[in-house]
Amino acid sequence: MTSAIFETRDFKSARSMLCFFLLDIPRFLAAMLKGVDLVHFHVSVRGSFYRKFALYVLARLVGKKTIFHLHAGNFRTFWSTGGSITRQAVSCFIRGADGVVAVSSAIAAELQDYRGGTHGLYVIGNTACDAEAMAGVALRDKPDAMGADFTPYVAFVGRFTEGKGIDELLKATALLTRQGLNFHLRLAGTGDTDRWMRAAVGYGVSDQVRFVGWLQGDEKLAFYRDASLFCMPSHFEAFGISTLEAMFIGRPVVGTEVGGFLDLVEDGVTGYLVRRGNVRELAKRIRHLIERPDIAHAMGKAAVSRALSRYSVGAVVSQYVHCYRTVSVRQGKEYL
Repeated sequence: MTSAIFETRDFKSARSMLCFFLLDIPRFLAAMLKGVDLVHFHVSVRGSFYRKFALYVLARLVGKKTIFHLHAGNFRTFWSTGGSITRQAVSCFIRGADGVVAVSSAIAAELQDYRGGTHGLYVIGNTACDAEAMAGVALRDKPDAMGADFTPYVAFVGRFTEGKGIDELLKATALLTRQGLNFHLRLAGTGDTDRWMRAAVGYGVSDQVRFVGWLQGDEKLAFYRDASLFCMPSHFEAFGISTLEAMFIGRPVVGTEVGGFLDLVEDGVTGYLVRRGNVRELAKRIRHLIERPDIAHAMGKAAVSRALSRYSVGAVVSQYVHCYRTVSVRQGKEYL
């Protein structure tokens, strides 16, 4: 079986929308007529959904098998606020697809509601190739012997938004600082940095908090590696790619009892899960891992093993092979 990636313009401007209809759709139809058997749609919300739905309708009209793959953690909000036409389109797309893929068990439960059952439903997580390449090193690592002047830090990697739990993380930092715990909070990513820096000043922890910007490649991997733990107290997380990256690097994770965290983190083994919005519980778990580096190190090792067994490239590819094979066999052919 051969495969190809088909990219489309977004809907962020009138020009890009016009290009989608005048250029992308004809290109898509031409690709469908060149022997394509199965179309795998990666879907999010708003423009992503509407573009993929239009292409899905075309794929069905020319008799192609389809897979709906949901990545968005805010899809239910999109569905509930989108109006009756949007809800009908969601039902048509998800119920009509030959297979549906969720990035986590939480997303699978949501898709089950839209689909009306579990038939043709697969849970396949993401991968983190660059971080996975460091997994062997992480398994061999021994606890670092830091100097007396070393200050441990908690790492956060993601968008600087309310939904990522940054306010709770800053409040937990303030609580722990008042209790006398010496550590720093470092946040990598993009967003309204000024807003959150003002919040840090308001909570009295501006000296403990540092926003390091967008990191990539070796710089990002080093950011994980040098941290004492990774923390992201999200309000919801469809999967949690930065959490997986931290696990591959060998860092314990403090997350919330929501979404993809429930698949990624084994509570008490590879890190801790706390109730969403519970600042005191969050602070307690951060303190425990900073004060007990031996436990943090053991949890980090367990995190690497869990990441390798469930989310390595090999493991995820095997799940896709099974998904594609099952869908194609239902068609009366087998391409893999």
